[in-house]
Amino acid sequence: MVGVMKEKKMLLPALLAVVALGWIVGWVTNSGKSELSLIAFALTAIFVNLYFSYLEKKGFILEDERTLRINEIASRRTLQITSISLAVAMLLLSGKLSDPKMEGAFLTAGLVLAVMLTLHLLFRHYYSRVI
Repeated sequence: MVGVMKEKKMLLPALLAVVALGWIVGWVTNSGKSELSLIAFALTAIFVNLYFSYLEKKGFILEDERTLRINEIASRRTLQITSISLAVAMLLLSGKLSDPKMEGAFLTAGLVLAVMLTLHLLFRHYYSRVI
């Protein structure tokens, strides 16, 4: 139990960096300086990456086979739910194409679904050759 708490405490700086990023993005977007949010995002990404590299060098295990398998299952389920939701949205919107306002939503849902499935097929093809 103590080891788990120590590992969770070691992740606290990364969590605080992400929370600070959310605050900064909200603040700069509200003040009309949205380009600063990109800089804040880049700096946070660099900090978190360097911090995780530091933790790995100190011997902390951030990912193992179990967490990778959990991520694979979660990603697969997310892909399934998202594609089914987009397909249902397209079916519902196809009946309302006479309304010009709905045409953009239909095209957007269709485009997102097509891009997502194309990326999925490309990644499957790539990883079937690599692995």
